[in-house]
Amino acid sequence: MASDKRRHQIEKRIQQRIARILLHEMKDPRIGFITITGVEISGDLSVAKVRWSVYDATERARTESLFKHAQGFLRSEVARDLQLRSAPQLVFEYDQGLERAERIEAILRKVLPKPEEVPAPAEREPDDAKDA
Repeated sequence: MASDKRRHQIEKRIQQRIARILLHEMKDPRIGFITITGVEISGDLSVAKVRWSVYDATERARTESLFKHAQGFLRSEVARDLQLRSAPQLVFEYDQGLERAERIEAILRKVLPKPEEVPAPAEREPDDAKDA
């Protein structure tokens, strides 16, 4: 088992290496605006979950296809960079964090008052007047 510090170092290196490969080394037409949002590696360093997102949600299926097709290549490149005893298996997962954030913002916009409906600070009662 690797220490937490070592695991975090490996996760960061995997994230950086995959991002660099996608940006500079792969010449695949399916590559759009992909962001590697994070990596989590198991305690025994055998499996690395790579979270990713795309700017345009319509590109999600193409990007999933890209990762499925290039999984072996990406694993060998990551292994070469990390120089571990055995290369971790890469599992690519779509990161739904941005979509969740957008849904929460939409809900808050419905529930909270609009900025023009909030009284200006001069129109509010001073805090001292409430206590009197």
